[in-house]
Amino acid sequence: MNLRTLTAQLQTFFSAAKVLALGLFFKSRRGVEWHRLTHDRYPWIVALLSLMMLFVMIRIVFFILSPDGRRYAEMARQVNPPRYSPVEPMRGSIYARDGRPVAVTSPVYRLFFDFGHQALEPLRHPLPPKDGDSKQQAERKRILELRAEYEAGLDSLAELMDKTFDLSERKLTKAKLKARWRQGFQSKSRHCAVYPEDLPYIQYRAFEQAEPFVVKKTGPNRNKKRLFSKLIYTENESRRVYPFGSLAYRTIGHIYDRTEGGLTKGRFGLELRYNDLLRGELGEKLSFYNMGRYEQIISRPPVDGVSVYTTLDMDIQSIVEHNLREQLTFLEAESGTVVLMEVATGKVVSISNLQRTAPGVYHETVNMAVSDMSEPGSTFKVASMMVALDDGVIHPNDTIDVGNGLWKYGGKIVRDHNAHHGGYGRISAAQTIVKSSNVGVAKIITRAYESRPDDYVQKIRNLGFGADLKLEIDGYEKARVRKRADNPDRWYNTTLGWMSYGYETQIPPIYTLAFFNAIANGGRYMRPYFVSELRSRNEVIKTFEPTVVHERICKPSTLTAIQEMLRRVVTEGTGKKARSPFVAISGKSGTAQLSSGRGGYRDSTGHIRHQVSFCAYFPSEAPKYSCIAVIRRPSSQFSAGGGVMAAPIIRKIAESLLALEAPITLDSLHRSSSPRAYTKEIASGRASTLLSVMAQQGWPTPRMSKASGSFIAVDTALHAHSVPTTNGRVPAVVGMSAMDAVYLLRKMGYSPRLRGAGNVLGQSISAGTPAAVGTEVVLELGFGS
Repeated sequence: MNLRTLTAQLQTFFSAAKVLALGLFFKSRRGVEWHRLTHDRYPWIVALLSLMMLFVMIRIVFFILSPDGRRYAEMARQVNPPRYSPVEPMRGSIYARDGRPVAVTSPVYRLFFDFGHQALEPLRHPLPPKDGDSKQQAERKRILELRAEYEAGLDSLAELMDKTFDLSERKLTKAKLKARWRQGFQSKSRHCAVYPEDLPYIQYRAFEQAEPFVVKKTGPNRNKKRLFSKLIYTENESRRVYPFGSLAYRTIGHIYDRTEGGLTKGRFGLELRYNDLLRGELGEKLSFYNMGRYEQIISRPPVDGVSVYTTLDMDIQSIVEHNLREQLTFLEAESGTVVLMEVATGKVVSISNLQRTAPGVYHETVNMAVSDMSEPGSTFKVASMMVALDDGVIHPNDTIDVGNGLWKYGGKIVRDHNAHHGGYGRISAAQTIVKSSNVGVAKIITRAYESRPDDYVQKIRNLGFGADLKLEIDGYEKARVRKRADNPDRWYNTTLGWMSYGYETQIPPIYTLAFFNAIANGGRYMRPYFVSELRSRNEVIKTFEPTVVHERICKPSTLTAIQEMLRRVVTEGTGKKARSPFVAISGKSGTAQLSSGRGGYRDSTGHIRHQVSFCAYFPSEAPKYSCIAVIRRPSSQFSAGGGVMAAPIIRKIAESLLALEAPITLDSLHRSSSPRAYTKEIASGRASTLLSVMAQQGWPTPRMSKASGSFIAVDTALHAHSVPTTNGRVPAVVGMSAMDAVYLLRKMGYSPRLRGAGNVLGQSISAGTPAAVGTEVVLELGFGS
């Protein structure tokens, strides 16, 4: 029996049932009483129909079990076969130490037009004549109303896009945007992008309450669904979001845009290091076709990724990055690094690595704090002095004659930074650190270890420079301090002398910081770490505790002597720029020439490029934080020196942390008799707007002359002054609204780029800096005071 035979039998059955029913009906109509029909014959009718239905069901079952039935079932499975597919898990989040997310997976939305929607069909019809019949006139009125709503909606939507996005970034205007939409209408596109940009959930919800989507709550058309609510639909997917933008970007990490086997994959940083835990485990679902539609059953639920809680403090991170960026911009340096660590534990509280990507523009590109294998320079002298003191080959008060700052060793000249001023003459061993004398440290080390250089190197390695810190950041490098025995052919007559003050070694900044941190921590060497715990569904599954690498790196007497030297570096030596009236800082400056890669230290322009640094801890009397600041290749127009260039960064960070953690009460502050001492700029922008706001608030509005210009700044004394706009120099836009700042910069020929939301809190190129037309100026936005 085939399908055609079964169909014919079913048709015959239903025809017979129909005839029977009609016969009974007409018979009853010819005189059979209704009562008799319903009471005497009804049970027989029900029984007959039931037997017939049972017969049909049996025939269907036999057909399903027959060869023809199995063949048709197989054909159906081939048309809409059930299939298993993976269910992607939610990637785990990364958090700062206060619990704020720094990397989180969030839904994003993209808006699309469906220009093939039937609601738009009347717009494609010809407009009925004005003098037509009543039906035509009603149709004409309906089309005109729809056309008006459609055009008004396009205008409102273009305005909304212009307020939400910077159309100029994509070389668009409102007119060009509407032209794109009209082209989509002509082609009846069912997937025309409203704007090629993702919307976060909060912004998407705000869109739903804005024109042209909002539903009228009053009037004759209240609660009627608006046209554009029918035309525009959304597609959403999960995206990795970094709420703090570029802060600690290389350390927190990033993920690839595409998944691998349905799972996300980290590219670098903590995202890569903990990728196997963050990505979670795939689930499985069964999709099958049922009653004209697809249905799904989750056969195995996915396992969401583990959350990673870091040691980073994003408030401090913001302070650190701001100060580093400001100094790099001023020095026109190529790159810079700052790492801040908690002395007692080794927790990395903040880490910033900025590299110049365009004139005056800096971004995080490489985690140089853990990977930069460069010669540290004079900060390494502290390690050499520690070895010498611990071995008893020198004492702090012993004297060394450094002469005029020039000393020939191994056929080459060791030079002090003040050799051109006649040198230091005879100084104490402690002063070789305080004054950062290359000659003094080189003489101490070469005289004691020239015959046994590997003993010196081994002792240096024992200070932590030979340890594997096992950092959580992929791509980190271990410090390299080579022995003569490692490769005698590469050990030269000058190696020991140059090594003693920071050359002939390759040491990432974090190793130098860990060493200075041990000095601040009473000799206990802590492993720097970035992650405090791992959690799954708010349950702690692993906790990372502070790890002691070396319980004591030197004798207590040596440690005391070194701490005193580092204190004097700031109070009377090369680190005076780190001296603060609010917090005591101890540290050491470092200045090293950078190899040009051509066998020398001069670049193609004939200039010697430098890496300058300052490594310190504070407060000196009870150290809480240790910090290193490194600046690479500052402009040759400046005289290179770690104490001058890098030390101010640490001083500003230390003072900022003091203000955060131990604020001074207002009544304890000295009050100046001059009102100008407390006058700060509170607003900046277009003169017409600011003067109007002042008038609305009932404040006295100053009279501005025509020479004042169209942009002004208002201070807390409610005085207004013009904002200088000199051609060829970047104007001051800090304090302005983003709209005013963008307008002014574009008007002067610059290319503004916004980062964040709110008013302008910072600009990548300082006000008054000469810059060519077309130069990009990055504006940092926020809602701070």
